Amino acid sequence: MEEELRKYGLNEKEIKIYLSCLKLGSASATQIFEHTGIRRSTVYEVLEALKKKGLVKSFIKEKKYHFDAVKPSVLIDLLKEKQEAISKIMPNLNKLVEGVYDKPKIEVYEGKIGIRNATNEMLNAKEILIYGASQEGDRIFDSFPENFARKRVEKKIFLRAIVETNPPEHMLDKKIRKFTEIRNLKIFDNHEVAYFIYNNILLIFSLGEELVAIRIESPIIANSQRIIFESLWKIAKK
Repeated sequence: MEEELRKYGLNEKEIKIYLSCLKLGSASATQIFEHTGIRRSTVYEVLEALKKKGLVKSFIKEKKYHFDAVKPSVLIDLLKEKQEAISKIMPNLNKLVEGVYDKPKIEVYEGKIGIRNATNEMLNAKEILIYGASQEGDRIFDSFPENFARKRVEKKIFLRAIVETNPPEHMLDKKIRKFTEIRNLKIFDNHEVAYFIYNNILLIFSLGEELVAIRIESPIIANSQRIIFESLWKIAKK
């Protein structure tokens, strides 16, 4: 019983005094003190706390205050009242939460290791869209882009890419091409920025003097980038 009352929200002294009141029936603070061994001053404090919670009531008998625990079924009634009160404000609480989750989450990764870590997260995507630099990535990261592509193919993650007129050799590999579709745009020749769109995330790689990856998690931003990608896809050469 004590464990369940603890889960209900009562502390140790409140539990002892509430159970004591149930056992004793109508009892004075002195009788409760003698029954529980809790200091008399503390007994009064706890009884007041239980009264505020609606679990104990007091009355005068023979010119002394006596205390009586309410029926145990009141515990359920009080929980129902709390549930009803929370249910009324639940729509407003949800609006507060939605406001937080609607804000874009932005993370910045620096250097080769940081960019590699950001890249590997894409192996949990259903599809990856990319436009921008690709040869530049191979030049900086050596075999990493090819290794990533092979892992992506193992997981059967399809990638559509709009890249420069001479795409990296690994993208032309027969096994990789099964899950890769490439189109070319001359504007991306010698480009130093790559944009990856997957799930609700936009990942931007800056491959110039400073190696930086910016990860933005936002359904609105990711979807707007998909629209841009599809527009470029229509004008890119197969």
